[in-house]
Amino acid sequence: MQLINKSIYSLTLGMIFLVMMSVPAFSAVESVPATVEPAKTEVSKPAHSMVVTYFYTSVRCPTCHKIEELSSQAVKSHFENELKSGKVVWRTINVDEPENAHYNKDYQLYTKSLIVSEVKDGKEVRWKNLEKIWVFVRDEAQFDQYVNAEIAGWLKE
Repeated sequence: MQLINKSIYSLTLGMIFLVMMSVPAFSAVESVPATVEPAKTEVSKPAHSMVVTYFYTSVRCPTCHKIEELSSQAVKSHFENELKSGKVVWRTINVDEPENAHYNKDYQLYTKSLIVSEVKDGKEVRWKNLEKIWVFVRDEAQFDQYVNAEIAGWLKE
């Protein structure tokens, strides 16, 4: 019986010791200010930009994937500096998602499409569907030249 009492006593002391040792750790955590936020860096957006968007649906054939790949390559290779500065924006949008369905009506989309859109002061002022992407998809050089020429032409205006 005396052995059990010594064991309980030792166990109790051990638990008290653990609790006492953990109190400073919890106190340290609580002393960190809750209002510390990481520094935010603001990136200024240009007042005038070209937004190049590949619109697709959930169901896509190999040709549709190829058009997206070639479009992305053309924009990223010819307009690297403009992409970095925000003067050109590249994006892809799935019009099958409910929040994006309005683009079908906005741009009269009937298939996967590459749209170049001019934005001034946050408002779209004009847009064009680059429909010849379907004609040039089998000729990568012509496809690249077509997309490059269309975007470059708009940037010069």
